[in-house]
Amino acid sequence: MLLKDWYHNNKNTLYFGVLIIILLTIIFGVIVSPSLFYDQWIWKYYWGPVVADASGGTASYNGVTAIEGYTLISEITYGILLIISLYLIYKLLKKLEIVVDWRFALALMPYIVFGPVTRVLEDTGYFSEPYVYWFISPLIYVQIAAYAIFFLILGHYIERKLKNKRLTTNTILFSAGVLILLPAVYLIGSWIAGNQWGDGSTQTHFDVFLIILVLVSFITVAVYLFANKFQKNKNVAVYKNPLNLAMLVGHLVDGITSYISIHDPLNMGLHYIEKHPASDLLMKIWGPLFPITKFLLIIFVIYIFDILYKKELKQYSRLVNLLKIGILILGFSPGLRDLIRATMGV
Repeated sequence: MLLKDWYHNNKNTLYFGVLIIILLTIIFGVIVSPSLFYDQWIWKYYWGPVVADASGGTASYNGVTAIEGYTLISEITYGILLIISLYLIYKLLKKLEIVVDWRFALALMPYIVFGPVTRVLEDTGYFSEPYVYWFISPLIYVQIAAYAIFFLILGHYIERKLKNKRLTTNTILFSAGVLILLPAVYLIGSWIAGNQWGDGSTQTHFDVFLIILVLVSFITVAVYLFANKFQKNKNVAVYKNPLNLAMLVGHLVDGITSYISIHDPLNMGLHYIEKHPASDLLMKIWGPLFPITKFLLIIFVIYIFDILYKKELKQYSRLVNLLKIGILILGFSPGLRDLIRATMGV
């Protein structure tokens, strides 16, 4: 009992101490045995893939070759860091008493869009070293998180200080995000308009953008109308919730874009390949199976959160909505990147 009380009273200090010990161990290892700690570990699995991505596929350092993309070790590491980050963000939002709902998700949208848009700019070769590294994962996510958290805290401070009902945390967060996003959107628009740089492709496909936009809109509107028609049934009405529809849109963009850009059912001259084994397997079985699976998966997620465990999760609404925003990002971010790449012909 005494140990439990001590842990409860000192858990933050304990976590911080563990973090410091890990960091000091890594620093000591790099100094004492750089070949093992840096070359064979940090470079090979974390920093090397970033350099390889920027240079076009592979990179070598002290005889150690790294390839672009994620490895099993890096995916596990980033997965752990993601879980820790989500927990810390949740604690921050709770401490600041930020309401996590559809409006908050909308305020974050410019930052969510910033990631895939700048990532496509990196694909075009717009950025040069060393700036290019900041637009390759995982550093792009660190950059976005830094922007969002800074303006979230700033917005919260201004809202509390001025007590202006119009100048809310969400308003400041959204406005700052738009200002950060605008230069990248301008560059994307300039490319599509024909002002391409480097060895840019001239095979832009704005028709792909329109087709996918129409298909995603049609399915989303159909789901909304169905849920609205039977809204007296609470189990059906949840499917017209804006945040739930946003999750659906995000994963429809990903699924439909992948299918059209890889299988090219309308013969628009697209020649992309799927790098993820699971989605590749589904599309090899039957092209449309991947977007259909994505659609059904989000319908099931909404059912789990808002119907099956609604009562149990009621007191954790902030956490549930934060998870929904995370699910939205997991679909929308890669989907938007693929959509923009197909539109630009990159």
